[in-house]
Amino acid sequence: MMRIFLLLLISPIAFGQGGFEKSQKKGNDYLQVKNHGYQFSFGPTYSFTNQPLMGDIIENQTDRGNYTITPEPKLGFYAEFGLAHFPKWKGTPIKALGKSRIMDYFDWGIGYRQVNALESTLIENQNALGEIYSTISGIGEMRTSCLYGSLRAHSLIYFGKKVIVKVRKHFLDQSLGLNYDLQIKSADLAYNDNFSSHPIDQLYQPNLGLGMLQFNYQIGVGIRLNKAWILIPGASLPIVTLSPWEGFNANIHWFSSTYWPIQAQFKVIKLFEAPNKCGIYSTPEDRQMDKDYRMNN
Repeated sequence: MMRIFLLLLISPIAFGQGGFEKSQKKGNDYLQVKNHGYQFSFGPTYSFTNQPLMGDIIENQTDRGNYTITPEPKLGFYAEFGLAHFPKWKGTPIKALGKSRIMDYFDWGIGYRQVNALESTLIENQNALGEIYSTISGIGEMRTSCLYGSLRAHSLIYFGKKVIVKVRKHFLDQSLGLNYDLQIKSADLAYNDNFSSHPIDQLYQPNLGLGMLQFNYQIGVGIRLNKAWILIPGASLPIVTLSPWEGFNANIHWFSSTYWPIQAQFKVIKLFEAPNKCGIYSTPEDRQMDKDYRMNN
């Protein structure tokens, strides 16, 4: 009985000592980091489409019909890896935006992107009385795979309390940038099952094999976990295709429809750690206090 009592007494003491020792370890807020690091992101792609196209087909006085062409989006995916750089210049604060700057950092990367979609065509043949006596239908698949390079300039708007050594934990991240996509693979440029009864002309995005240069916009909400790790969930969407130029839009032509691909992103930035100059872990305030103490003694 005495042994059991001693075990019950010693167990919580041992547990408490283990927790105490763990609490003595340095926290991430004492890390010293450089002004650059690596960034990677991944997520799904999704293509918004135009409305279904409908029209009449008149072959002769007795045979006629109508058609419906319906584009359908499908999910794809992308992944990117690169570097992020936070310049050391102070810049010009924008007081109305909480001392944000025109450009707080820039990043670049290379990645792989897949954009998927469908298009279906339904033709209903009618007699002179308007009665449907036969139908023809077909489905075409759009699958494009691209390697791409990107370059973006970011502006940050901070909000919330300062919780990480006088650094706000949350911010709105917006960027403008350029993407150059080079197609490496695509589905056959035809409907499945040899369907060829297309009521209107088909148009495919030109020169995808030579590359497509797009101007894009990116927005996300940043969450700074500590000095080194930053998470930025958000979305990226193309604004205009610069080359090949086809007007102020970023649509991709495929079959008889157009598709506007966007992507949801989960982005991570990891700043490189720097050695502590004093050989100890301390905050900037601690180092300043130590400096003042040394000067006064």
